[in-house]
Amino acid sequence: MLVMIDKDGVADVYDDTYDIVIHCESEEDQKDAELALKNVRRWIPVTERLPELGEYVLISFSNFTLPCIGRYDEDEKGGAWFNGDETESLVSQDMYVNAWMPLPKPYMAEMEEN
Repeated sequence: MLVMIDKDGVADVYDDTYDIVIHCESEEDQKDAELALKNVRRWIPVTERLPELGEYVLISFSNFTLPCIGRYDEDEKGGAWFNGDETESLVSQDMYVNAWMPLPKPYMAEMEEN
């Protein structure tokens, strides 16, 4: 049990039931861990960063309610978002991507061990 004392000198019991502790060997490891935790299964605004070129990701739209799987690619004209393997950009279809997230790894049934 941990007792915390606030700035006014009032003591309270701190419940650490749901705390997670990550031990890091260096400041660099700590920064890597913080970044990994920030990026776990969350929507990443396109204003924050874009996915790797050609990487399939789940994309969200500012003007459409359902997400879809698509990719961001660049050519000599610049960058654009595409739905799946389509060659027509989403913006040309009046669909505006506002965020994306990495796809989960594909499901693989566990193999029986003999």
